[in-house]
Amino acid sequence: GSEMCIRDRYSWRLALVLLGLFWILTMLLLWPSVQSISHIWFNSETYAHGVAIFPLALFLAWTRRRELAAVAPEPAARGLIWLAAAGLAWMLARSVNVELVQHFALVAIVPGLVITLLGPRIARMLIFPLAYLFFAVPFGNFIVPVLQDFTAWFTVLMLKLTGLPVYKEGYYISIPAGDFVVAEVCSGVRYLIASIALGLIYAYVSYRSLWRRLALVGLAILLPILANGIRAYGIIMIAHWTNMQHAVGVDHLIYGWVFFGFVMLLLFWLGSLWREKPPAAASAKDSLPGFRRLSLPFLAALLLGLGAVLALPRAGELWLQQQARQVVME
Repeated sequence: GSEMCIRDRYSWRLALVLLGLFWILTMLLLWPSVQSISHIWFNSETYAHGVAIFPLALFLAWTRRRELAAVAPEPAARGLIWLAAAGLAWMLARSVNVELVQHFALVAIVPGLVITLLGPRIARMLIFPLAYLFFAVPFGNFIVPVLQDFTAWFTVLMLKLTGLPVYKEGYYISIPAGDFVVAEVCSGVRYLIASIALGLIYAYVSYRSLWRRLALVGLAILLPILANGIRAYGIIMIAHWTNMQHAVGVDHLIYGWVFFGFVMLLLFWLGSLWREKPPAAASAKDSLPGFRRLSLPFLAALLLGLGAVLALPRAGELWLQQQARQVVME
């Protein structure tokens, strides 16, 4: 009796070990997408933040450890539906070589694993950290032209207000000292994405009320867009004052990241103006680790089903590749 009771306990430790093992299995099965998303992180300045997203999401989950410890993990078979949908999306995207959808599907497997192995209740408690994971996906290029347009318009407006002769054609800006172009790398998209990612963490950790969080996120969006226009204006003005000796080349990049650091400090300082008192610490009783008695046949069947659902996308992809080769041979 007592042996069966202990054996049937589904504890946090067991649940987290299973979560880690099945995530490793997922990465091995979908390794081509892991490679492609990692390649973008390590070779694109715009999406370099992707490397930090998973550790940051773990940190966000860790901030809720007291509340989570009071709840027992409860596996749920309904999570397999989520995983099957993500796997199907990955397989179809892989068959037509659409990397963006593959990357979204890869990240979407994490919430599916949490629902399956920890349960829907815990997934709801972790909804923000789980949603935050999608910042790891390299996307956002669609907004680059909009940011370029605003930066060029704002820069010319500021130059005119300064009284400097200026001519603009598209993204090209000319002043007596020289010519400039608001290129894609000058659009500020990297600063915007990084600002939103940092702003979301600050809002989640610092506030509890929704309006405070939304206000901070709104500020995290508006501030870097405006600041990038000021940055571009400043670069041109420095070039004007120094006869094109500074604010170009390496000086341009250093000035950009130093300026972004200042903007983040400004964001956090403004956010501190409406900070809330921290919640009362949970009592020792509330932080006792939970466990649930679980039928071993159910758990075994669930884990087998989970392995099968995770393996199906790669198996389906290999089958589609084989069919495509047969068609070519015929």
